[in-house]
Amino acid sequence: PAQYGFGIEHLLIGKDFNPEMGFVRRSDYRNTIATAKYSPRLKKSKTIRQLTFQGSLEYVQNSAATRLMNRDQQADFAVEWHNSDKLTVSLLDQYEFLPANFRIATGVTVPQGSYNYRSVVGSYALGQQRVVSGTLSASRGSFYNGTRTTAGYSGRQSFSSRFIMEPGITVNRVDLPYGAFSANLLNTRIVVTPTPRMQAASLLQFNPSTHTMTASARFRWEYIPGSELFVVYTDGRNTSPAPSVPGLLNRSIAVKVTRLLRF
Repeated sequence: PAQYGFGIEHLLIGKDFNPEMGFVRRSDYRNTIATAKYSPRLKKSKTIRQLTFQGSLEYVQNSAATRLMNRDQQADFAVEWHNSDKLTVSLLDQYEFLPANFRIATGVTVPQGSYNYRSVVGSYALGQQRVVSGTLSASRGSFYNGTRTTAGYSGRQSFSSRFIMEPGITVNRVDLPYGAFSANLLNTRIVVTPTPRMQAASLLQFNPSTHTMTASARFRWEYIPGSELFVVYTDGRNTSPAPSVPGLLNRSIAVKVTRLLRF
Protein backbone atom coordinates (compact mmCIF):
# COMPACT_ATOMS: atom_id res chain seq x y z
CA PRO A 1 0.00 0.00 0.00
CA ALA A 2 1.08 3.58 -0.66
CA GLN A 3 2.75 5.51 2.15
CA TYR A 4 0.97 8.73 1.24
CA GLY A 5 -2.72 9.35 0.72
CA PHE A 6 -4.74 12.45 -0.13
CA GLY A 7 -8.42 12.94 -0.78
CA ILE A 8 -10.93 15.71 -1.27
CA GLU A 9 -14.69 15.51 -1.76
CA HIS A 10 -17.40 18.12 -2.24
CA LEU A 11 -21.16 17.47 -2.26
CA LEU A 12 -23.87 20.06 -2.86
CA ILE A 13 -27.59 19.35 -2.38
CA GLY A 14 -29.91 22.26 -3.09
CA LYS A 15 -33.17 23.24 -1.41
CA ASP A 16 -35.34 21.87 -4.22
CA PHE A 17 -33.52 18.58 -4.75
CA ASN A 18 -35.94 15.62 -4.89
CA PRO A 19 -34.27 12.19 -4.90
CA GLU A 20 -37.47 10.52 -6.25
CA MET A 21 -36.14 7.11 -5.24
CA GLY A 22 -34.01 6.44 -2.19
CA PHE A 23 -33.26 9.16 0.35
CA VAL A 24 -30.74 11.76 1.46
CA ARG A 25 -29.93 12.40 5.12
CA ARG A 26 -30.48 16.16 4.77
CA SER A 27 -31.20 18.78 2.13
CA ASP A 28 -30.04 22.36 1.50
CA TYR A 29 -26.39 21.80 2.39
CA ARG A 30 -22.88 21.54 0.99
CA ASN A 31 -20.32 19.18 2.46
CA THR A 32 -16.56 19.38 1.91
CA ILE A 33 -14.19 16.68 3.15
CA ALA A 34 -10.38 16.69 2.94
CA THR A 35 -8.01 13.98 4.21
CA ALA A 36 -4.25 13.44 4.24
CA LYS A 37 -2.33 10.38 5.42
CA TYR A 38 1.25 9.27 5.87
CA SER A 39 1.72 5.59 6.81
CA PRO A 40 5.31 4.32 6.61
CA ARG A 41 6.17 0.64 7.09
CA LEU A 42 9.11 0.02 9.43
CA LYS A 43 10.93 -2.75 7.59
CA LYS A 44 13.79 -2.92 10.10
CA SER A 45 11.63 -3.05 13.22
CA LYS A 46 11.04 -6.46 14.80
CA THR A 47 7.93 -5.32 16.69
CA ILE A 48 6.22 -2.47 14.79
CA ARG A 49 4.83 -3.13 11.32
CA GLN A 50 3.44 0.30 10.43
CA LEU A 51 2.84 3.81 11.74
CA THR A 52 -0.03 5.99 10.53
CA PHE A 53 -0.41 9.76 10.76
CA GLN A 54 -3.71 11.05 9.43
CA GLY A 55 -5.65 14.30 9.45
CA SER A 56 -9.15 15.06 8.22
CA LEU A 57 -11.46 18.06 7.95
CA GLU A 58 -15.20 18.01 7.29
CA TYR A 59 -16.98 21.31 6.65
CA VAL A 60 -20.80 21.44 6.39
CA GLN A 61 -22.63 24.62 5.34
CA ASN A 62 -26.06 25.47 4.02
CA SER A 63 -26.28 25.35 0.22
CA ALA A 64 -25.87 29.15 -0.07
CA ALA A 65 -22.63 28.93 2.00
CA THR A 66 -23.91 31.63 4.37
CA ARG A 67 -23.95 29.56 7.59
CA LEU A 68 -21.58 27.01 9.04
CA MET A 69 -23.55 24.03 10.35
CA ASN A 70 -20.81 21.56 11.37
CA ARG A 71 -17.04 21.44 11.34
CA ASP A 72 -15.08 18.32 12.35
CA GLN A 73 -11.28 18.36 12.58
CA GLN A 74 -9.53 15.14 13.51
CA ALA A 75 -5.92 14.04 13.91
CA ASP A 76 -5.10 10.33 14.25
CA PHE A 77 -1.93 8.47 15.22
CA ALA A 78 -1.84 4.67 15.00
CA VAL A 79 0.73 1.96 15.68
CA GLU A 80 0.28 -1.52 14.21
CA TRP A 81 2.42 -4.35 15.53
CA HIS A 82 3.51 -7.47 13.65
CA ASN A 83 0.95 -9.52 15.58
CA SER A 84 -1.79 -7.32 13.99
CA ASP A 85 -2.66 -5.54 17.25
CA LYS A 86 -3.29 -1.83 16.72
CA LEU A 87 -3.25 1.20 19.01
CA THR A 88 -4.98 4.40 17.84
CA VAL A 89 -5.12 7.82 19.50
CA SER A 90 -7.33 10.56 18.03
CA LEU A 91 -7.79 14.26 18.81
CA LEU A 92 -11.13 15.80 17.76
CA ASP A 93 -12.09 19.46 17.47
CA GLN A 94 -15.75 19.94 16.57
CA TYR A 95 -18.22 22.76 16.00
CA GLU A 96 -21.99 22.36 15.78
CA PHE A 97 -24.81 24.82 15.23
CA LEU A 98 -28.19 23.83 16.68
CA PRO A 99 -30.98 25.68 14.85
CA ALA A 100 -33.49 24.69 17.54
CA ASN A 101 -33.57 23.30 21.07
CA PHE A 102 -32.40 19.67 21.14
CA ARG A 103 -33.85 17.10 23.55
CA ILE A 104 -30.84 14.88 24.05
CA ALA A 105 -32.27 12.73 26.87
CA THR A 106 -35.32 12.50 29.10
CA GLY A 107 -35.52 15.76 31.01
CA VAL A 108 -32.37 17.18 29.38
CA THR A 109 -32.66 19.75 26.57
CA VAL A 110 -29.73 21.55 24.94
CA PRO A 111 -30.61 25.16 23.99
CA GLN A 112 -30.36 26.45 20.42
CA GLY A 113 -26.95 27.98 19.63
CA SER A 114 -23.36 27.33 18.58
CA TYR A 115 -21.13 24.83 20.38
CA ASN A 116 -17.44 23.98 20.22
CA TYR A 117 -16.10 20.86 21.87
CA ARG A 118 -12.87 18.87 21.93
CA SER A 119 -12.12 15.29 22.94
CA VAL A 120 -9.42 12.62 23.05
CA VAL A 121 -10.21 9.08 21.89
CA GLY A 122 -8.06 6.00 22.39
CA SER A 123 -8.59 2.43 21.19
CA TYR A 124 -6.71 -0.85 21.19
CA ALA A 125 -7.67 -3.57 18.71
CA LEU A 126 -6.54 -7.18 19.01
CA GLY A 127 -5.67 -9.02 15.77
CA GLN A 128 -8.50 -11.19 14.43
CA GLN A 129 -6.21 -14.19 14.11
CA ARG A 130 -6.68 -14.66 17.86
CA VAL A 131 -9.41 -16.93 19.24
CA VAL A 132 -10.60 -13.95 21.30
CA SER A 133 -10.23 -10.55 19.69
CA GLY A 134 -11.96 -7.21 19.73
CA THR A 135 -11.50 -3.49 20.33
CA LEU A 136 -11.36 -1.59 23.62
CA SER A 137 -12.04 2.15 23.39
CA ALA A 138 -12.43 5.17 25.66
CA SER A 139 -12.86 8.91 25.22
CA ARG A 140 -13.08 12.06 27.31
CA GLY A 141 -13.84 15.64 26.37
CA SER A 142 -16.13 18.64 26.34
CA PHE A 143 -19.67 18.36 25.00
CA TYR A 144 -22.41 21.03 24.74
CA ASN A 145 -20.76 23.18 27.47
CA GLY A 146 -20.35 20.08 29.63
CA THR A 147 -18.32 16.87 29.56
CA ARG A 148 -18.76 13.42 28.08
CA THR A 149 -16.92 10.23 29.08
CA THR A 150 -17.32 7.02 27.10
CA ALA A 151 -15.95 3.49 27.20
CA GLY A 152 -16.71 0.50 25.07
CA TYR A 153 -15.76 -2.98 24.01
CA SER A 154 -16.60 -4.72 20.74
CA GLY A 155 -15.46 -8.33 20.87
CA ARG A 156 -15.17 -11.41 18.71
CA GLN A 157 -15.06 -15.00 19.99
CA SER A 158 -14.35 -17.65 17.34
CA PHE A 159 -15.47 -21.04 18.60
CA SER A 160 -14.83 -22.42 15.10
CA SER A 161 -14.75 -21.18 11.52
CA ARG A 162 -18.53 -21.74 11.41
CA PHE A 163 -19.57 -20.36 14.81
CA ILE A 164 -18.71 -16.80 15.94
CA MET A 165 -20.00 -14.68 18.82
CA GLU A 166 -19.55 -10.89 18.92
CA PRO A 167 -20.43 -9.30 22.29
CA GLY A 168 -20.35 -5.55 22.80
CA ILE A 169 -20.92 -2.90 25.45
CA THR A 170 -20.97 0.90 25.26
CA VAL A 171 -21.10 3.19 28.31
CA ASN A 172 -21.68 6.96 28.07
CA ARG A 173 -21.71 9.41 30.96
CA VAL A 174 -22.74 12.98 30.07
CA ASP A 175 -22.69 15.93 32.49
CA LEU A 176 -24.21 19.14 31.11
CA PRO A 177 -25.29 22.42 32.70
CA TYR A 178 -28.84 21.41 31.71
CA GLY A 179 -28.71 17.99 33.37
CA ALA A 180 -26.76 14.73 33.57
CA PHE A 181 -27.57 11.32 32.14
CA SER A 182 -26.11 7.96 31.17
CA ALA A 183 -26.61 6.19 27.86
CA ASN A 184 -25.54 2.55 27.80
CA LEU A 185 -25.98 -0.26 25.29
CA LEU A 186 -25.39 -4.01 25.54
CA ASN A 187 -25.46 -6.23 22.47
CA THR A 188 -24.54 -9.70 21.31
CA ARG A 189 -24.33 -10.99 17.75
CA ILE A 190 -24.09 -14.68 16.88
CA VAL A 191 -23.20 -15.93 13.40
CA VAL A 192 -23.50 -19.58 12.32
CA THR A 193 -22.34 -20.66 8.85
CA PRO A 194 -23.21 -24.34 8.29
CA THR A 195 -22.13 -24.22 4.63
CA PRO A 196 -20.52 -21.59 2.37
CA ARG A 197 -23.98 -20.89 0.90
CA MET A 198 -25.98 -20.78 4.14
CA GLN A 199 -25.75 -18.44 7.12
CA ALA A 200 -27.86 -17.69 10.19
CA ALA A 201 -27.24 -14.62 12.34
CA SER A 202 -28.93 -13.13 15.39
CA LEU A 203 -28.57 -9.79 17.18
CA LEU A 204 -29.76 -8.92 20.69
CA GLN A 205 -29.58 -5.31 21.96
CA PHE A 206 -30.52 -4.02 25.40
CA ASN A 207 -30.72 -0.31 26.21
CA PRO A 208 -31.19 0.18 29.98
CA SER A 209 -31.58 3.97 29.57
CA THR A 210 -34.70 3.67 27.41
CA HIS A 211 -35.83 0.31 28.88
CA THR A 212 -35.94 -1.37 25.48
CA MET A 213 -34.69 -4.68 24.13
CA THR A 214 -34.52 -5.53 20.44
CA ALA A 215 -33.89 -8.96 18.93
CA SER A 216 -33.49 -9.94 15.31
CA ALA A 217 -32.67 -13.11 13.41
CA ARG A 218 -31.61 -13.39 9.77
CA PHE A 219 -31.35 -16.49 7.59
CA ARG A 220 -29.65 -16.44 4.19
CA TRP A 221 -29.52 -19.35 1.73
CA GLU A 222 -28.02 -19.23 -1.74
CA TYR A 223 -30.05 -22.14 -3.11
CA ILE A 224 -28.40 -21.90 -6.54
CA PRO A 225 -25.44 -19.69 -7.53
CA GLY A 226 -26.60 -16.09 -7.77
CA SER A 227 -30.09 -16.76 -6.34
CA GLU A 228 -30.87 -16.28 -2.65
CA LEU A 229 -33.56 -16.66 -0.01
CA PHE A 230 -33.67 -14.27 2.98
CA VAL A 231 -35.86 -14.57 6.07
CA VAL A 232 -35.63 -11.78 8.70
CA TYR A 233 -37.46 -11.65 12.04
CA THR A 234 -37.39 -8.67 14.44
CA ASP A 235 -38.91 -8.18 17.87
CA GLY A 236 -38.89 -5.05 20.06
CA ARG A 237 -39.90 -5.11 23.71
CA ASN A 238 -40.23 -2.71 26.60
CA THR A 239 -38.41 -3.71 29.80
CA SER A 240 -39.84 -0.97 32.02
CA PRO A 241 -41.74 -2.25 35.08
CA ALA A 242 -44.47 0.36 34.49
CA PRO A 243 -47.74 -1.57 33.98
CA SER A 244 -49.14 1.08 31.63
CA VAL A 245 -46.51 0.38 28.96
CA PRO A 246 -47.06 -2.71 26.76
CA GLY A 247 -44.33 -5.33 26.84
CA LEU A 248 -44.35 -5.99 23.10
CA LEU A 249 -43.59 -2.84 21.09
CA ASN A 250 -43.21 -4.24 17.57
CA ARG A 251 -42.76 -7.50 15.70
CA SER A 252 -42.17 -8.20 12.03
CA ILE A 253 -41.09 -10.92 9.64
CA ALA A 254 -39.87 -10.41 6.09
CA VAL A 255 -39.13 -12.90 3.32
CA LYS A 256 -37.20 -12.10 0.17
CA VAL A 257 -36.39 -14.41 -2.73
CA THR A 258 -34.13 -13.55 -5.66
CA ARG A 259 -33.64 -15.56 -8.85
CA LEU A 260 -30.81 -14.99 -11.29
CA LEU A 261 -31.82 -15.51 -14.91
CA ARG A 262 -29.16 -15.93 -17.56
CA PHE A 263 -29.90 -15.44 -21.27
